This record gives sequence, C-alpha cells and structure tokens, in this order.
Amino acid sequence: MEIHSKVRIKDIAERAGVSVGTVDRVLHGRTNVSELSREKVERALSELNYVPNHYASALASNKIYKIAAILPMHEVDSYWARVEKGLEEGLQRYSDFKISYQIFRYDPFNDNSFEVQTQLLLEWEPFAVVIGPIFNFNIMSKFVDKLDLAEIPYGLIDSNWPEFNPVAFYGQDSIRSGEFAARIILMAAASSKKIALFKLMGEGRVASRQQLNREVGFRKYMEEHSPDTEIVELSLFVYDKAGVKERLKSFFTKNTDIFHGVSFNSSIHTIANFLKKEMPRHRHVTLLGYDAIDANVACIKDGSVDFLIAQHPMRQGLNCIRTMINACVLHYKQNRNHYMAIDLLTKENIDFYKD
Repeated sequence: MEIHSKVRIKDIAERAGVSVGTVDRVLHGRTNVSELSREKVERALSELNYVPNHYASALASNKIYKIAAILPMHEVDSYWARVEKGLEEGLQRYSDFKISYQIFRYDPFNDNSFEVQTQLLLEWEPFAVVIGPIFNFNIMSKFVDKLDLAEIPYGLIDSNWPEFNPVAFYGQDSIRSGEFAARIILMAAASSKKIALFKLMGEGRVASRQQLNREVGFRKYMEEHSPDTEIVELSLFVYDKAGVKERLKSFFTKNTDIFHGVSFNSSIHTIANFLKKEMPRHRHVTLLGYDAIDANVACIKDGSVDFLIAQHPMRQGLNCIRTMINACVLHYKQNRNHYMAIDLLTKENIDFYKD
C-alpha cells in the first residue's frame, strides 16, 4: 500500500510559487489575495491532493465557540429533558474545543416568554443556536430572521419548518407519525367506531407544531381508511391540573362506549393513571401515546398503556450538536433533514428500547 506523506502549507507555497502567508489566507478564505495568486494556490492544492485538517485548524484558532439552545420549559421526566441530556453529551464529545454553552427556556404556551428569551439569547451573541421551536409561526419567523441577519447558524429539533433554512433538523416526520398512530389504533379497535383524542392544551392550543401535524396525519388516515369512526376530543388544560381529574371523570362517565384513545404528546400516563385510581372497574381502554418517559414506561409495564411511539430524544440532541459542530466549526457538508425512526413500543419490547 502506498503511503502519502502529509502535505504541508510550505509544500503548497513552493508548488504555487507564493508565500506561506498567501496560502494561509486562501485556505481560510481571507481577503487581500490577488486573483492570480488564488488561482496558483488552488491549482497547487489540486495537484498535491491536499485534504485540509479542519479539526486541527479549529483547535489552533483558539476560538471560544458560544453555542446556545432555546427549549421549552419542562418537567424532569420529559421528552425535552432527554433532548437536553443529548445536547450535553454531544458537547462533551467535542471537549477539545473551547465551547461555552447556555440554555434559554421559554413557556411553550406563552409567545411573550419566547420573545423575551430569544432577546436574551441574541444579547449573549452565540456562534450557533439549537432551537426547540415555538408553535407561533410569526414569532418563530421573527427570531429566525434575526439569526439570519446576524449570520448565526441554527438547527431545529422536534418541529420541522420547510419555510426556514436551518443547518439541520432532527425529529420525526410528524404527518407520517400521525398516520402510523392511526393505523395502530385502528387495528386495535377492530369493530369499534369511537376513538378518544386527548389533547393537552394551553392558551387554546397544543404546545407544538409537531403535535398539530401528528393530528393532521392521524385524521387524514382515519378519513381514508375508516371514515365512519367518530373521533371524540377531550382537552386537558396544562394550567388547570386540578380540573383534569374532573374532566376525565365526566368524559368517561358520559362516553361509556369508548375503549380506545390516543394522545400526541407524552401525557398518556395521565389518562392511564386516572383510570387505574379513579375508575378501576371501567373496562380496559386501549391507549396509545408518545415518548418513553419514565411515567409512560411504568404504565406500559403495568398494562395500563398499550402502545408508545418513541422518537429517541436524547439521540436527537446529541446528533444535532454533532451536526452543528461538523458544519459550523469543522466545515464539513451536512444533510439538512434527519428523520428519526417511528418506533412502536409495547410491554413485550419496552425493555430493549435504547435511546
């Protein structure tokens, strides 16, 4: 096997007939280089099959890379807690670099909260940003416009926005995910013609565009494959935790013929735990929800939840950081969209799910 010695900047300069300083300016895209000199250097690079060592260059720059994340506020046992853990693990893998990291958290049901936190984020002057998007398109668009104006690259997690131009997106195809949920619950429902849709609401809406799109996919599949099935909605309000129990009790007392239900976020354990504690004699309700958080896993294992759709939130965070650093620090070309697998978890396979 032929072994090629490492090409040095000095070698390139000699081949091109220019100074080492000129080669350095061309390699780093700096100005004050004549077109003729640039052409000579580029020709020499090609002739010598020069492959830049981006990692070494980034280390040598001694630059401090300030990376910010703006994410929804969340409970300790939550999808977003796992995303945060993945972000932190990803940063640890690049500990050779000088990286400063800060998280800005907003209330997902409060547009003003998002605007306040994004302003604080911009004042921090980050090198790159990871975003867990807010539901409101106009508010989100204003923030992205500011990032674009400041030439700050960003990545998206959970919700994909085709209107924007992030370095990368990590998350599920939400429409397909909703269709998949409909397929599973229909197979479980068999001849049943009523399915409950439990929606966690705040300020009159769900928390994310991802949840909204899952519902769009779900309803689309139901309309195409079981148009006679009635979808009965129940809204559970995030700011009225005391009222959740009463709303669920009233719902199941009124709808005695509902034995199948879905939720498009990680709150399915709320319905399962209510039925176990408050209505233990009620016929089993087949429940499908999202995210393998601890509370949902416990319900899968005791049989009160039948299906979970998982989406590897920790892996989303880790890979998003990896992609951002590869693209923005090491200057390696990256793909934009990274869709996560739509994993179906049950009591039989939950122990083998690894994020």
